[in-house]
Amino acid sequence: MGATAERVTEALRQDVLSGALPPGSRLTETLLAQRYGTSRVPVREAVRALAADGFLDLRPNAGATVAAVPVDDLADLYAVRRVAEGITAARCARRVAAGDADGLVAELGEVVEAGFAALAEERAAEGARLNAEFHATIARASGAASMTMVLRRVTERIQWAYATTVPQQGKRAWTEHRQIVAAIAAGDEARASRCMETHVERSRAGFHGR
Repeated sequence: MGATAERVTEALRQDVLSGALPPGSRLTETLLAQRYGTSRVPVREAVRALAADGFLDLRPNAGATVAAVPVDDLADLYAVRRVAEGITAARCARRVAAGDADGLVAELGEVVEAGFAALAEERAAEGARLNAEFHATIARASGAASMTMVLRRVTERIQWAYATTVPQQGKRAWTEHRQIVAAIAAGDEARASRCMETHVERSRAGFHGR
């Protein structure tokens, strides 16, 4: 896949995950080429790639549509995420306590404040993106490479679901994010892990109770 096709693939992926292109949206090559400022060839490659990943439904002679959020898989995805993110949050707290994570707490704090601002201004797509950034920052800063790889795939699907539920659980989620940051800042591994696992479980319950 060429550089242009990779760019379009990532842009299209983020538009689907954020809810900017909601489930059921019909996507033509012409529309996507205009949206991403490119020709139809890289668009065609991007559509095939995202159809293979399950984000788009591609049917012969019918074009592509954004797939439905795979809610039947969410319970399993949240179970994996709860364990993996509990580990990454604890590792971040350990690194902060050891003085090995300069700037992490400030970085996470900025994301949290931006998340509250997006919520107040009803920018749901931006809130979903910031939610993903918050969790990705913790995963990356943890230094747990294997957990980061696992979480990327898992959280993509959960981000997709989150984009449909921001108005219902946004305030709760960002308040819990703030609590996670406080635990990491204190270097408290057990509390950071516990706060993160509780947050993931409440996110799961919030989705199923929407």
